[in-house]
Amino acid sequence: MSDQEPPYNEIADQVGLHAQNQQNNLIANQTKQMQYQMEESEKNLAEAQLDVEETLTKINHLLKQDVLKVNDQGVLEWVEIEDKKKRVLTDEGVDKIMQVMQSYINKETLLSNFDDKMIARRMLEFSLSFSALIFLKYEIFFRTPSLSECRDILRQRISKKIESKEMTAQIFKQEFNWEQEEKKILDELEQRLDYEIEKIKQEQTKSNLREFEMIFTQLKALVEATHNRAWKGEERGSLRRHFNISEVIGGRSPTPEKKGGLFGWVRN
Repeated sequence: MSDQEPPYNEIADQVGLHAQNQQNNLIANQTKQMQYQMEESEKNLAEAQLDVEETLTKINHLLKQDVLKVNDQGVLEWVEIEDKKKRVLTDEGVDKIMQVMQSYINKETLLSNFDDKMIARRMLEFSLSFSALIFLKYEIFFRTPSLSECRDILRQRISKKIESKEMTAQIFKQEFNWEQEEKKILDELEQRLDYEIEKIKQEQTKSNLREFEMIFTQLKALVEATHNRAWKGEERGSLRRHFNISEVIGGRSPTPEKKGGLFGWVRN
C-alpha cells in the first residue's frame, strides 16, 4: 500500500459517514414534509370546523322552498321550486332573514365562551326580536298574491261552483246549460268583483302567514345549535385538543402560548 493512500478503515469510515449524513438528511426532509402535511391538515380542519357557509346556504335554499333532487349523475342538488307562486316568502323577505341569520351563525359565535345563562338570554333576545320583526313587517316578508293570481283563483272557484251545480242537475236529471250558469254567476260577481279579489288576497296572505311558526322554529333551532357549540368555549377547546394531539404525533412537544394567541387561550 502506498504511503499516499489513506488506510482502508479510514475510507470505510468516510463512506459510512457520508451514508449516515444522507440518511439523516432524508429523515429530516421526510420529517419536514410530514410536519407540513400535518400543519396543512390542522389548518384545513380548523377552516372546515369553523365554516358556516354550508349551513347558511342550506338555510337560503330552505327559505326559498327549493328541493333536493337527484340529478342524472346520481348526485343530490338543489332545484328551484317549479311553481314560484307557491312560495311563502318574498325575495326581499329571504334576504332580510338571511341577514339576521348571518349575525348569529358565524365564526365569531362559534369561538365565543357562553355559559347556560348567557345562551338562554341570547336565545330569548333572538326569539323576541325576530318575532317582532316579522310581526311588524309581515307585508315585506310574506308573499301577497298578484292581481293575476287572484283572477286565476277566482276563475277556478267559479268553475268548481258550476261543476257542483252540474253534478246536482245530473243527479236529479235536470237540464243544465254551462254557459247560462256561468253568465249568471258572473253577473252576480260584477257588483262585488273588487271585494272578492281583495278577499282572495287576504286569504292567501293568511295562508302564508301560517307557515311562520314552523319557519321560526327551524331557524331558532339552528341558532341555538350554534350557541351550544360555544358552550364554555367548547368549540375552540376541541380545536386546541386536536392541535395538541397533532403536535405529539408529529414529535413536537406542546409549548406554552402567551395569552392572546390565535384563539386567545393559554396552554397548561
